[in-house]
Amino acid sequence: MSSGKSNLFHTILNYYFRILCILTVDLVISIINAKVLSISSGHHRMIATLIGMSVVLILFLFLFSVIDKLTKLVLKFAVQMGNLIGFRKTAIFAIISGLLILIFSGYHFIWFGTWPDFKNIPLKF
Repeated sequence: MSSGKSNLFHTILNYYFRILCILTVDLVISIINAKVLSISSGHHRMIATLIGMSVVLILFLFLFSVIDKLTKLVLKFAVQMGNLIGFRKTAIFAIISGLLILIFSGYHFIWFGTWPDFKNIPLKF
């Protein structure tokens, strides 16, 4: 019975980490897009476009070859940290949730030019 729970836990953790990877890659691409737009003011737009496309392709080719290794490494680290902290599953989700907050902060900075103020979160949208 615990094996089924463990497999479910690892499946959920694997998907959660993949979500973090997708968001991180998109964040890096957003940064690249901003750089390409800044390059285009000093260079021809077609050259800037080719540079940006090349960087994105290189990034994706690199990440596709590394993403499974990275997933296993981070999950192993998270499990080890969870074992040290106690409440292993809760600690693992807390560690990965912390990474999600860091990625959220990166998006906020890229899009709005400021770091998020978590103290003054509005309750109304």
